Amino acid sequence: MRNILSKLQQYYYEIIKVFLFLIAIAIVIWVSPKESFFRYEFQLGKPWSHNDLIAPFDFPILKTEKQMEEERKQLLDNFVPYFRYYDDLAKNKKNDFNKLFSEQWIMHLGNNRQKDSIKYARIAKKIYDQIEEKGVVRYDPVLDGKTSTSKINLIKGNEVTKTDLGKLFSVRTANDYIQNKLKGFDGEDSAFLSNVLTRSLVQNVIYDEKRSKDGMKELLSHIMRVQGLIQRGELIISTGEVVTPKKYQILSSLKSEYEQELGTSEARRMIISGMILLITLLFVIQFLFLFIYKRRFYDSVKNILIILMTQILLIVITHFIFGNFPQWTYMIPFAILPIVIVAFLDAGIAIIVHLITVLILGFYAPNSFVFFYTQFTAGLMAVFAVQKLSKRSDLFRASLVVFLTYMAVYVSMLLLQEGSLESFSWDMTSYLAGSSILLLLAFPIIFVYEKLFGVLTNLSLLELSNTNNPLLRDLSIKAPGTFQHSLQVSNLASEALHAIGGDALLARTGALYHDIGKMGNPLYFIENQSAGYNPHDELTFEESARIIISHVIKGIEMARKARLPEPIIDFIRTHHGTRRVEYFYRLEKKVNPGMEVDQSEFLYHGPIPFSRETAVVMMADSVEAASRSINEPDEQKINDLVDNIVESLMKDNQLINADISLKEINIVKKVLKKKMLNIHHVRIAYPD
Repeated sequence: MRNILSKLQQYYYEIIKVFLFLIAIAIVIWVSPKESFFRYEFQLGKPWSHNDLIAPFDFPILKTEKQMEEERKQLLDNFVPYFRYYDDLAKNKKNDFNKLFSEQWIMHLGNNRQKDSIKYARIAKKIYDQIEEKGVVRYDPVLDGKTSTSKINLIKGNEVTKTDLGKLFSVRTANDYIQNKLKGFDGEDSAFLSNVLTRSLVQNVIYDEKRSKDGMKELLSHIMRVQGLIQRGELIISTGEVVTPKKYQILSSLKSEYEQELGTSEARRMIISGMILLITLLFVIQFLFLFIYKRRFYDSVKNILIILMTQILLIVITHFIFGNFPQWTYMIPFAILPIVIVAFLDAGIAIIVHLITVLILGFYAPNSFVFFYTQFTAGLMAVFAVQKLSKRSDLFRASLVVFLTYMAVYVSMLLLQEGSLESFSWDMTSYLAGSSILLLLAFPIIFVYEKLFGVLTNLSLLELSNTNNPLLRDLSIKAPGTFQHSLQVSNLASEALHAIGGDALLARTGALYHDIGKMGNPLYFIENQSAGYNPHDELTFEESARIIISHVIKGIEMARKARLPEPIIDFIRTHHGTRRVEYFYRLEKKVNPGMEVDQSEFLYHGPIPFSRETAVVMMADSVEAASRSINEPDEQKINDLVDNIVESLMKDNQLINADISLKEINIVKKVLKKKMLNIHHVRIAYPD
């Protein structure tokens, strides 16, 4: 058990990295579409770019949506609506009619003409019964546009009969019928009877919405989706043949049938298995590339997180747009991925990660080949345009370069596929322009990553290395000697790291800030002292050592107060490692011979350097500081000085955590020797 725990502890960071890749694979698989897709791409009016296509199985030719809509419209236009005759409505109203007639007769004519009253009542009832028996249709919008010859289905009880609309009364035609029947009566009697009948009429033929909807549904269900059949082995389309509307519908039908056949649970399992295998393989390639060829970047968990977070975020957003807004596909700023990775890592990683990402997305993108070619080319050009993103203008330049690349690819594809620019679309141009402009989102993303992961880009390092920065300006005023020393160290470290392939700009910037703690007590450091006065003369050696050591702690405090990034503070922490303040330690031993000196009072608190950059700054700092004590410097003295200092640092185990090889240390020594000779204006002695 102990051995297992020991192994886990030993490979802790490796396990974390593998785990991060597994999480990335799982997320990408989860968000990727699980449906099958047709492997051939085709567009209406464009040549068929694949091999001759033979029908792999029998399949029906489906009607187009336009055809289906036309058939639906035609059926609905000819649909005969249902109306229901309500006999009870007229019967109920008939009782009210008798009462109304008697009341109105007495009101208008009094008790006179009783014989006429009976006669007129019989005539009015007859007219009423004739109208209500035939039926009075209540108005409904479904009747708009109908004529007297238009058919309706009339439901009476359990019987349905198809009849002309004109055979039924409307309110208007019922009134006309009443007036016609009363022509033989004098004006007063006619008006009386007309009023009573009109007020008594009931609209007893009413539109039956439910029955009509059911009828429409049943009618539409009889529409055939199929308009023909393609048999297995039949040639569908030849290479180079233009995809006509007819061919397009046949191909669409094949695609639909193909995807339907692959929609079974067994086929779905196979599709998902293939997707898992493909995505896993691509991420394994990415992992191996980092592990084998970019080990320096692979060793940092932060770098892996930056790569995978950016990659997954882009894939998730893209799949969402593919599924919901496919027309916006070319608005997505895919080139933002390599730009962000270049800013934090390097161009090689950016290109490979972009390639892997575009390959994954290309399987689901509409018109996969054009998508892949367009986005990969644009991503490459973005990498070339930003280089290391040292200036804000680099991103604006990259945005312009990407847009020009997009347009070049778009135009070339039109010419290649169609032989003309007739299909040139300004809408597509606007999408490509929008995608290029959205690349400027790299600014806030980089800012968030810097804060989130505590890493720096060249952009931030250049801003920090500006000597007009408040902290550096204060250093130049309060401790001018220290400021000059820091400038020299930054130049030395930068040159050395250029030579070994390290981050020269990071070391240059870190070196500028490594001694800011000396501003607290500048006169206690020899580079700031004027001739004739040394405040250490008034202190014990232990007190002097304590002040010298404290500049590291004060530097860290000042850096935190100024909100310097952690990678810069690392140079302040590590530039003396855990070494002794040798000068005062030896003086203490000299004045107290035979007494045991407490070494802890003379030791810096560390930590020791843990990167090539912090290690080189330690070497450059030690060499530059010691070189000022050389009398009449020459080539031999400077060579010996550099060799002795570096050997001393290695002997004190100050470089063991720095991931720097002996070969690289020797290169650093050569650079330091050469630069120190230039600084001290020593002519190199060439052999005879």
